[in-house]
Amino acid sequence: MSAIKKYKTYSDVTPLGVAVGIFIGVLMTASFSYAALVLGFSTNGSPVAAVLGWGIMRAIFKRGTIIENNIIQTVASGINTSTAGVIFTVPVLLIRGANFDFIWVLAACVAGAILGVGFIIPLRKQMIDIDRLRFPSGTAIASILKSPAEGMKKSKLLIYGAALSATVYLITRFPDLGLPQIIPSSFDLNSIIGLPPYFKNIWAVSLLSVGIGYIAGRNGLFVLAGGLLAYWLIAPFFIGFNLLPENVEIAKAADFVHSQMTRPVGIGMLIGGSLMSIVLIIPAIKATIKSFNVKAISGAGSDELSIKVLYKVIAAAFVLFLLAGYFTSDIDFLTAVIVSVVSTFWLMFAGIIVSQATGMTDWTPISGMSLIAVAILMMFLTPEQISTAVLIGAGVSVAIAESADMMQDLKTGHLVGNFPVQQQKLQLFVAGLGPVISLSVMLLIWNSGGTDPVTGAKLPGFGPGTEIEAPQAVALGATIDAVQNGDVPVAKFLTGAIIGGALSFTAIPGLGVIMGISMYLSMKYILPYGLGSLISVFMIRRKGKKWSEKWAVPFAAGLILGEALLIIVFALLKVGGVI
Repeated sequence: MSAIKKYKTYSDVTPLGVAVGIFIGVLMTASFSYAALVLGFSTNGSPVAAVLGWGIMRAIFKRGTIIENNIIQTVASGINTSTAGVIFTVPVLLIRGANFDFIWVLAACVAGAILGVGFIIPLRKQMIDIDRLRFPSGTAIASILKSPAEGMKKSKLLIYGAALSATVYLITRFPDLGLPQIIPSSFDLNSIIGLPPYFKNIWAVSLLSVGIGYIAGRNGLFVLAGGLLAYWLIAPFFIGFNLLPENVEIAKAADFVHSQMTRPVGIGMLIGGSLMSIVLIIPAIKATIKSFNVKAISGAGSDELSIKVLYKVIAAAFVLFLLAGYFTSDIDFLTAVIVSVVSTFWLMFAGIIVSQATGMTDWTPISGMSLIAVAILMMFLTPEQISTAVLIGAGVSVAIAESADMMQDLKTGHLVGNFPVQQQKLQLFVAGLGPVISLSVMLLIWNSGGTDPVTGAKLPGFGPGTEIEAPQAVALGATIDAVQNGDVPVAKFLTGAIIGGALSFTAIPGLGVIMGISMYLSMKYILPYGLGSLISVFMIRRKGKKWSEKWAVPFAAGLILGEALLIIVFALLKVGGVI
């Protein structure tokens, strides 16, 4: 708590504010971990934290200033940000049945969180003060913080949305409670409208998906477009014209096209779009790297965190990274050093890329950077050590996510008049908590699968063949298999990379990555997600963007939290044998 004591004279940095921030951060991390596991992507939690901050501070404690709520939002988002980095990578180890030590996986993720925050801090002046990058979400969050009265009303809407989505989810789970089923957890529209079975038209009854789609808005329509292209155009084309191998059964034809064609092409689009994003912002990256000035942030009285503190933090995290890589496999110490050095340089470079992209477009290509880290860098350094590759990849993913979030929060603080050093110290203080929560939720859901009634074997809680498909982990596993077996579908990856790279030249930031991801996501969640995006576009046209951002977005955020928190409650009940 030294970060707080040093600034106790500045009344807006309070133990209560930090405690509320930690509470909201834990709440969001648990919710968004489930959402990322189900959907394969997540959303920015900072607006949710800002809205909840005003609601809790004003409704319960009858106090709160703009700066204090900025501290709450910084702490909460610093905890929550690691979600995507963990959920996009670590679940593949469970799905594949790989041997790994949970403690060292946690150590790598915590090290990544600390490194991500530590590396990006010295670049604040260039990105925010000199380049004056927009950071659209950071700017929008500043507007929320400057509106205390509206914040209270938004908090109520968020609670209403959470109550609605939790109620709907509870009704779909009546059979688990010994009650008659009223609403199924999913339904197949093809049974109603009569389309062939290879048109994937299954809809999950998930208000969480609708809520995330609404917040994504117009860009979410491209996720829907990618899913429709994969499942409603490419698959029916190959099946309808009998272009598949003769031994493929018609009932499994759509899954065959997905695994052998659209998924590798989608992965290629993801990688190609991510690499092209690097190319497009190279001039900005050069300017940022050149701006790294140790003297500028190490002088007495500076409003930046001391460079000496950063050296110590980065050194400690690097050692943790090194030990985690060494003790989770049979690699020798020298190889572990090489792996850690390469990983550290990659996360530094990728952190700058992701922060720059976030500042310019509000688009964060974390999944692409994660896939590149594991499949291209680590798998070639440790081709037989999958656990080490995924472990280091998870640490890198967490790091680059924290880098982008730290800069986003610093932009918000800059706009509302906060001191950067306060936010920097607090985010370093809490960043390691995120992986603890996210990994705990992952293991909880994994262990909630129950047992096979015939064989008595333990069933997985997520992965292929379950309700929670964990599409990012499945795609990562397929890529690892291809690299390890020497059976990389080069032509499909290259085709996808060319398409993804070309789409990156459009006016839509990250279009190649967005559509690439949707090519291998589960259609039953893409459809309600797309419905949420369609509703968002419609409401903006009818009511205006300002109305939507003020009132509809908080309600949509509640839809995410309500369902996600209730599924965690159900998972706890299943693990405890209650249901």
